[in-house]
Amino acid sequence: MRRLTTLLWRELESLFFSPLAYIVLTVFLVLSGFSFAYALAASAGSVHVTVTTFLGDGPLFWVCLVMVPPLITMRLVSEERRSGTLEVLLTAPVRDGEVITAKFLGALLFQAFLWVPTLLYLAIIRRYGAVPDGGQLFTSYLGIALTSGLLTSVGVLFSTRTGNQIVAAVSALTFNLLFILLPAVVSQSPGLGVLERGVSGISMTRHFSESFSQGLVDSGLLVWYLSATAGVLVMATRSLEARRWR
Repeated sequence: MRRLTTLLWRELESLFFSPLAYIVLTVFLVLSGFSFAYALAASAGSVHVTVTTFLGDGPLFWVCLVMVPPLITMRLVSEERRSGTLEVLLTAPVRDGEVITAKFLGALLFQAFLWVPTLLYLAIIRRYGAVPDGGQLFTSYLGIALTSGLLTSVGVLFSTRTGNQIVAAVSALTFNLLFILLPAVVSQSPGLGVLERGVSGISMTRHFSESFSQGLVDSGLLVWYLSATAGVLVMATRSLEARRWR
């Protein structure tokens, strides 16, 4: 546990002192601001619709959710391999799983730091007398955390596969877009039957529209996101182990 904590602090320092991280923060705040304005315009005065659009159904919401994890994770392993510090890290008395877990948690905590300012927009709504539903807010942010966790684990995996940050980011972003868009494409294609039902079960947009954004928590979704995230992190650990022995 002490080794993991040390590695986690190392990752957080690296992220918070990186110029790229603050570029991502600035872009994220701009996009989230436009997303909130769009949600207000589309809500026709309904607080429920505003929250649903801002934290689940809005197009800019998905732009932020899909693009941020690859930008944060692209340098986690790739940059260390390019600079030669990864070899030094792997010769230290730490496990590969601890390295991957620390990088994953560091990236996830930094993303939580990005999402915290969005609470200010909800405070603005409350100040004008419209009180958002607490249950809906909780499940919406829970959905954001679960989805970000899965997409972040994917970014960490791709970062272990290459020494080029751009390749890692583009690969993870491509995967994320396919993961988001494939269920929508399949649902529009008639006659696919079992494939359509299987793909719709992993549709993130559907999870938000039918569960998270509506104030509902589906235990099946919790198991799916947590197990999928853990599975991808195991693959990332195996990938790092394989490169250690090359």
